[in-house]
Amino acid sequence: MLPDGFHVLHDEVPVRTEVAYNMAVNGRQLDPSTLKAFENAAAGHDGVLSDSTGELLVKPCTDAEADFYQQTLQDHPDFAELMPTFMGTLHLGTSAQVAESTVVQDFVHTSQVQRNQRSHGGKIATETAIVLENLEHGFSKPNVLDLKLGTTLYADGTAPEKAQRLDKVASETTSGSLGFRITGMKVWNGESFDKYDKLYGRGFNAETVKDGFATFFSGLSVALKQDEAAELLETIEAEIAKARNALERLESRMYRASLLIVYEGDNAALRTLVGGVYKTPRLQEKAPTRSEVQQSEDEEDEEDEDEPPTAYRVKMIDFAHAAWTPGQGKDENTITGLKNIEKQIDMLIARLTA
Repeated sequence: MLPDGFHVLHDEVPVRTEVAYNMAVNGRQLDPSTLKAFENAAAGHDGVLSDSTGELLVKPCTDAEADFYQQTLQDHPDFAELMPTFMGTLHLGTSAQVAESTVVQDFVHTSQVQRNQRSHGGKIATETAIVLENLEHGFSKPNVLDLKLGTTLYADGTAPEKAQRLDKVASETTSGSLGFRITGMKVWNGESFDKYDKLYGRGFNAETVKDGFATFFSGLSVALKQDEAAELLETIEAEIAKARNALERLESRMYRASLLIVYEGDNAALRTLVGGVYKTPRLQEKAPTRSEVQQSEDEEDEEDEDEPPTAYRVKMIDFAHAAWTPGQGKDENTITGLKNIEKQIDMLIARLTA
């Protein structure tokens, strides 16, 4: 019998249930003994685990972030398509705390995930972790770019000393001038990954940050023809525009959320994949979310449950300070960052098509 205290909650229709053993999440059996530290992240906190297949991540988080995923699935399913797939929640307490859900499974020993995770020199006390899809899974050599969003990096009520520190970060980086900054990236160079940490991103200003984007997307020009590289960049930009347009229609505050861009860094694999890249139109009105076309796709693919290989993924991540805020209007703070990321990619496209 597995130790008490860790339970995966798979959320579909909320109901209260009892602890059950040897059950699967999303139909998959999970072996807690094979969980290991996830060491491939471009940025983020320590303490994240992956399962034996590499398909799932276990991320320690605040209750607020877990609640945000739950609420988004229930109230804003279209926006949930723009986030990593949420599989459920782990409760890290020493005694079982069963939340409202349909499936509960004992999962992993408490020694494998510490309750206090270090972040930016401080500690986050948590008894919660979320189980998410690993956005890097399925790529041969995933190039990953993590972009922190927002000109203002904290909500009302933040402790004055923390607010002052975050204001300083914003004023000295592209967060203040452009509403985003590079917080980490990794790029396959043909033999290994070149890794860039948050200090790399803090060295850019509004005029030079284009060099960071050029470095990240440099592999496209090596692997693809110029028109193919430009078309893939347009497709990636369309996904960013999709997120921006969604936020322009909704009312939220997503302080310090991030945009994660992943594309295939292996040149041969990318050349093979690019012919099958789905050509997403550049305007939201012409680019329906997955939920809007899911019924027809399901009818065609109901016998094929495996997702095909992809050349890229673009998702919003990191929702520790996010909330849906009816009556407060759209989140201009986050939208500004997304708009300026689109402009950076526009410049790359213009360079390829000149």
